[in-house]
Amino acid sequence: MPQSERSDILKKMVAWLGTQEKGATVQGIVHHTKWEICEGGATDKTIKGYIEDLSKARIIEYDHPYWKLTPYGEEWLSRHSI
Repeated sequence: MPQSERSDILKKMVAWLGTQEKGATVQGIVHHTKWEICEGGATDKTIKGYIEDLSKARIIEYDHPYWKLTPYGEEWLSRHSI
């Protein structure tokens, strides 16, 4: 997958997560990403890898049972808007 396509997917994931009042579960993120962003063209394993990458970058954080956007993630998204 080209880097620009991966970047677009990550930006759309972060933007969507930012609209979720309580955050989203892994299954919610996977479902939304797979069917709304990638139109069925991504595997669950790939999407979970994206979640892991965003977490390592401190753009999202886990607050059981939800993943949420961090303050740094909000700032990052404003700098890298879609």
